Amino acid sequence: MATNLTAALKRTLGCEKDPELLQFIKRIEETENRFIALGRRMEKYATGTHKLAQKGETISSSLSACCSLLKSNDDVKTNFSKYGVHLSEIQLARTQLKEILQGTIAKDILAYARKCCEMRNKVLSCEDALRRKNQRASALQKAKNTTPVDPRKINEAHVKHEKAQFEADRAREDVDLEMKHFEEQKVTDLNRILANFLIAEMRFHAQALQRYTAAFKCLPLLRRIENEAVPKRNYDRGKKEKRISFNSSTEENSPVMGRAQERSSSSEDSRLSTSDLN
Repeated sequence: MATNLTAALKRTLGCEKDPELLQFIKRIEETENRFIALGRRMEKYATGTHKLAQKGETISSSLSACCSLLKSNDDVKTNFSKYGVHLSEIQLARTQLKEILQGTIAKDILAYARKCCEMRNKVLSCEDALRRKNQRASALQKAKNTTPVDPRKINEAHVKHEKAQFEADRAREDVDLEMKHFEEQKVTDLNRILANFLIAEMRFHAQALQRYTAAFKCLPLLRRIENEAVPKRNYDRGKKEKRISFNSSTEENSPVMGRAQERSSSSEDSRLSTSDLN
């Protein structure tokens, strides 16, 4: 009973809201909250990228300080210096990525909240137009039920009701079209923002891979230079002499050869001759 009375009172006062408009507002608020949360996370990601660039630059500076203390030839110092320069260029590229993330992508995401706010205001304006239409309809019905009947008031209430109804219908059509465009534009803007994010990331990783490759090429050159700096020892003569002495000792003093000679001598001593048979 109380529910029916409340519904009738809302209809009388023109406070009853359209369920579809309520659904529009709910979708707009969800989109706004999610884009704001995504923009905040993108800003945190950009801040983390900037901190990582600062730490990498600290490592590069420390490496340059170590290179200045090396007591080696100029080529080794030069390659160590190039290695540090490549690492420093990677940190510079990472800083540029941070500026793109924070200055372009995060702002584009957070700017979408303004579009959500504008769309919500349009839906609220449509609600106001519907509310005015209901109020004008109530005023017209009240003028018709008033006694004595006043045709002038009824005519004025009828004109106001028709005007409010026209404005409400036009506002509702506009909101339906705007809401459809809003949903389509949301997908388009999200695709554009994510594409820009991936392009920025791929550009940074391509530059970083190029610099890492150049830094890695300095390392074999360092090892080669160090190996050339160490004098080579000649072990060939000693090995040859050992091999010759080993062969001579094998031929003269081998126990196998001694046993073979004993066996051959014993076989000659035990051989019978024709004179022994006679």
